[in-house]
Amino acid sequence: MTTNQPESHVLKVGHMTYLNSEVFYRKLPTESCELVPMPPRAMAAAVERGELQAGPLPIAEVIRLGDQVRSLGNLGVACEGAALSVFLFSHVPVEQLSGSKIAVSSHTATSIQLLRVLFSELWNISGHEYVEMSDDHDAALIIGDPALEKLNSGKYPHSYDLGSAWNSLTGLPFVFAEWVVRTDTPANLADRFEAQLIEATLNGLDSVGEISRIRSSESMSESDVATYVQNFTYFLGSDERSGQEEFKVKLSKLPEWRPSPPISTKPTVKKAISAS
Repeated sequence: MTTNQPESHVLKVGHMTYLNSEVFYRKLPTESCELVPMPPRAMAAAVERGELQAGPLPIAEVIRLGDQVRSLGNLGVACEGAALSVFLFSHVPVEQLSGSKIAVSSHTATSIQLLRVLFSELWNISGHEYVEMSDDHDAALIIGDPALEKLNSGKYPHSYDLGSAWNSLTGLPFVFAEWVVRTDTPANLADRFEAQLIEATLNGLDSVGEISRIRSSESMSESDVATYVQNFTYFLGSDERSGQEEFKVKLSKLPEWRPSPPISTKPTVKKAISAS
């Protein structure tokens, strides 16, 4: 893991621009850090390379990085039941997807691993392959704001919320992302940012009305935005940690596999990867 600490006293921090992460940033003081917008998988790669010191990383990448990172304030993005923006969209019922082609968003690092667990343990799907979104496909894994937009497109007759599916399988919440900082970050800088981030998140949760007004659109009313944001748990407690540990256990039972590592902030998914 390359050490690449900033010369200044301000950390470089990943900015997840998805609506479900707005509460972290809305009230974060501008002088607290240097924010760098990145999608999930690219953000994890940037933290690993030392180009960022902290961010809300996909939980699958947090598990992989191990003691190279540590939690910041027990903050993250989790849900007990429906995630509302992590979907498998399909042209056929999920039970018919064995041997099919599954298109995967280039942003995903955790949802693809969750899908692998669900295919194996809930839906008994095998013989499929993962392809790029631009390829012909039978189903597509789409996350975040693009998933919210796709819900109303009518392109796919079947949709499956991965958060709901996980809860059906385990009865536990699912943690999609966790705020972490590189362990080689100077303690004084990490601790100061952690305190600022916790306060900003608490203030952000008190500002859902403001977030709703700013982030509403033709497809999502202010009420829709508020319902969506409040659906998530942002402080990870014992239930969320239990769900996180169960995911780690179930993932360890599968053959080790990750999408091709991103080489820029616009990562790609390797074509036709066997799911076996």
